[in-house]
Amino acid sequence: MSEFNNETYTALINDLINDAFYSKDGSARGKIATIRQYSEVIIRKILNLSNEEYVTIGKNTILQQLKDISNNNQLLLSSLEVIRNDGNDCTHTQKTQKITNEDLNRCIDSLFNLYSYLFISYFTKYEFGKNEKILSSFSILPPIIRYIALEYLYKNNQNNIMIIDKLVLSILKSYDKEKAIVWLNSKRNTLENMNTITEQAKQDISEKYGDAVAQQIVDNAPENMYISCNERLNEVDEIITENGILYSDFESAIELYKEKGHVQGEEEEIKEFNSIMEFVYLGRRAIKNNKLKELDKYTVMV
Repeated sequence: MSEFNNETYTALINDLINDAFYSKDGSARGKIATIRQYSEVIIRKILNLSNEEYVTIGKNTILQQLKDISNNNQLLLSSLEVIRNDGNDCTHTQKTQKITNEDLNRCIDSLFNLYSYLFISYFTKYEFGKNEKILSSFSILPPIIRYIALEYLYKNNQNNIMIIDKLVLSILKSYDKEKAIVWLNSKRNTLENMNTITEQAKQDISEKYGDAVAQQIVDNAPENMYISCNERLNEVDEIITENGILYSDFESAIELYKEKGHVQGEEEEIKEFNSIMEFVYLGRRAIKNNKLKELDKYTVMV
């Protein structure tokens, strides 16, 4: 049976993204109806269904497949329900009252949840942080997408120090330092009992650079994850305060993605990740972002 192929949907996604996000004349009603169409393409991506398969967002067999493949993931299912309901209201003629920007923003938030689910599903299959190049490319996503995905991943794996480190920074970039500090302090007791370098990481360093270097790195590392996260938070916040955030959306990050986002390698883990990244950036238009010319200022932020 044929599988989902990004290239097959390029033209359609270009039209849908344009109508939903870039058309100046489009109404909120029309944009929501378009997001509903786009969500069906995302469903195809999740279920690996080709264009030959019949897919609608409310089809019972499709919903059951989504429940099965996602292990009844409520972030995915509830977001699809929002888009389906609002999309139906904006497609059919029963709802005659004005559709507001608040309605549109609710659908966009749900769409971002769908994007995030793609990465939740991926990192449920492949350990988060194990591949440094994938981690670096993941950081090119808009902060809010990373935050949604990392928050979910953390709830299901609270011992992964890479998830914790990146989650704190995603809160800072999506919201502000105060919210990140509140999160850190809510987890303080747990984080203070976590080492900043795992035994596996220490072993990997030893194999690559020798025991002496590994021990030196361990000795110089922050005492625990609470201290480490606070140090990283302050360092990155200082950079943002001085230089501004590097990118906040797909449009301001896409040029960086095109230059550095494709991970080299033929392993299935890498091919699957590249396919998801390519998919979420399809149809997005670049806006001028002069900060990308000053990447050296943002090195510690990824």
